[in-house]
Amino acid sequence: MIDGTASALLLCVLGLVLLRRDLDGLVRRLTWRRAIGRIVFLPTASGPSWRIDFTLPAGGTIEIVTTDLRLIARREGEGAVPLLYDPSEPTRIDLPTRPGLPFVVGLGLLGLGAAQALR
Repeated sequence: MIDGTASALLLCVLGLVLLRRDLDGLVRRLTWRRAIGRIVFLPTASGPSWRIDFTLPAGGTIEIVTTDLRLIARREGEGAVPLLYDPSEPTRIDLPTRPGLPFVVGLGLLGLGAAQALR
């Protein structure tokens, strides 16, 4: 049988594992810059790819071609897409999303773990 402290620690660790992606996104929102981009579908013989275009505040244009469907699937709707880019390396981008079910479950597990630890 697991004692109270071990179960509290286990619940907190599981909660943090579920919150990891959302915490990474929060750090990116705080440290990376915002831009408005455009995503264009590029069919190729080797499979689908997408081109992401956006303009830096200094006026330079960045074009990124990707086959990462996970990145593209996170966008919401058509037209201009808000994105985040790393100021030190503008070709590193992220399409921010809203928190989902793992965020809610992770917060719940973290809360249960904290309640168990304080008990």
